[in-house]
Amino acid sequence: MQKARIPSPDKLWRNIEERIIEVISIALTMLQQESSLPSKEDEINPKLCVKLRKANYDLWSKGRGLLSPPFCEAQNQPLTEEDINSPHINKKPDIQWGITNPSEEDYEKAYKFYAIECKRLGDPPSDSWILNENYMKKGILRFIKKEHSYGKFTPSGAMVGYIQSMELDDILKEVNGYLQEESLAEIVLPFSGWNKNGVSRLEQCLERSEVPPSPFDLRHLWVDLRNNYHSQKN
Repeated sequence: MQKARIPSPDKLWRNIEERIIEVISIALTMLQQESSLPSKEDEINPKLCVKLRKANYDLWSKGRGLLSPPFCEAQNQPLTEEDINSPHINKKPDIQWGITNPSEEDYEKAYKFYAIECKRLGDPPSDSWILNENYMKKGILRFIKKEHSYGKFTPSGAMVGYIQSMELDDILKEVNGYLQEESLAEIVLPFSGWNKNGVSRLEQCLERSEVPPSPFDLRHLWVDLRNNYHSQKN
């Protein structure tokens, strides 16, 4: 009897990641359908996590869900003995998804955690709290700097953007402006353009000198929530 072929670690990772991206997209659409949403990120994230589990559950019947659940505000997990006393262990990605890959030859690489960081996008609520700048400094940089080490030992991760105001092109221009100041690769909008009033997927490829591996693919999923907050004001 011919043995079943085990996909390569890279191919298996991409397959799992596409399932996670699908779950995130569905969950963000569910979030958009809420009649009332809190404005603060730390109040939106738990709602998103619950909807991620609902979306994943619904995909099981179609053979596309994952058996492992997403976790909200859980600490970075130690992946090696060296990680145990590392400061980055105390950092908490907004959401992370545990993944087991039995095709890896090294047990330390067989367990990975897909990091998802979530940030608001739009007009600054105050002079000292600039949302589009925070998306870069308190979001993207956490996948690059050793202090946070989000996405360590994984080839990719994700950022979720909660769009609360502003035009989409203006947001992207501002975020990319902050990235240029840090000499980082820009976020790229696909040829298909924006999915206005929906979920848009953008891409970014980062070089990481402090966190392996490099290069690192960062997926950006931006959900248009402007109508949600506009309706709350009226």
